[in-house]
Amino acid sequence: MQIYKEILHQIHDQTFSPGDFLPTEAELCKKYQTSRPTIARALKLLSDEKLVVRKAGFGTQVLAPRKSALLAGLLIPQLNEIEIFKPISASIAETSGMGGMRVILPSELSFADDLKKRTNSLADQLIEARVRGVFFAPTEHLENPSDFNSGVIERLTDAGIRVVLIDRDIYRWPRQTRNDLVSIDNIEAGYSVASHLLEQGCKRLVFVTRENPAVTVQLRRMGCREALTQHGLQASSLLTVIDPESSPGKAANELFESGADGIICANDVTAGPILRGLIDRGADIPGRVKVSGFDDVEHASLLSVPLTTYQQPCRDIGRVAAELMMHRIKYPDTPIQRVTLQGQLIIRGSTVKQ
Repeated sequence: MQIYKEILHQIHDQTFSPGDFLPTEAELCKKYQTSRPTIARALKLLSDEKLVVRKAGFGTQVLAPRKSALLAGLLIPQLNEIEIFKPISASIAETSGMGGMRVILPSELSFADDLKKRTNSLADQLIEARVRGVFFAPTEHLENPSDFNSGVIERLTDAGIRVVLIDRDIYRWPRQTRNDLVSIDNIEAGYSVASHLLEQGCKRLVFVTRENPAVTVQLRRMGCREALTQHGLQASSLLTVIDPESSPGKAANELFESGADGIICANDVTAGPILRGLIDRGADIPGRVKVSGFDDVEHASLLSVPLTTYQQPCRDIGRVAAELMMHRIKYPDTPIQRVTLQGQLIIRGSTVKQ
């Protein structure tokens, strides 16, 4: 069967690496100019040979070679809500596959509206799958998130599973967990964004976030305050405004009336509705008001006014996380590693006229 042979060749030459998802059946039908049943038969043959696994709602994922004895899992409850996690996950799967470790993504179809139940369900699936390691992005926007995330890590550890944290710790700084972690330098990120706004003439900075954010927000605010201090302003002058989850962008009213001229949003997804809300109220952007965010995956460049943002090195985060996991499984008693990577400020039209 020609289609089966072509996809098989692409798996063997790592056009599709372990952990990658194949194109959808519809995309394969279009590419090969054939019917869906024909594509389905080719994928079934690959699945029968344990070369791919077909996941309802996700697609067809390439498996690591069967000689692999290592199995790890992704525990990222907000995978579809926080845009950095998809490219990070893809990089984890790619690097792990090249190192002989297979990475699985448990189903999120249950408890879609209950974050705690969703997280526990994902953890249960990974424990039942007997994975050796879990890449965990701690859950945010919960009451007492540290206690909840600590309980998740404890369950995994009690099951003999190694845990590498992605993007964030579970505790407010300076407390730290006893787990490997990969993230950006969030203090430097906050400092870079705030310094840029101050250099553009801003005098009144406001940080916008949702309730109960990840500890990364605390660190970014610390960086913003340091920038204010180094520019001769009071660190305490940084205001914090909560943008409600139930009504994204609602805080734009408060920001418009406050006279703030430099708005720093916790991430690009938060910044989008704020930016739209300010424009709807007639705000001059980037003249009177300048808006910035963090992440720079896709959202920032697609807004009506392209967003200045601090870009996270997602592929590098995923690669380093996979390397840490393989090292941790092989050498479980080595010292804990906390790897901090450098991002970069991407300047666009929301802070500088272009």
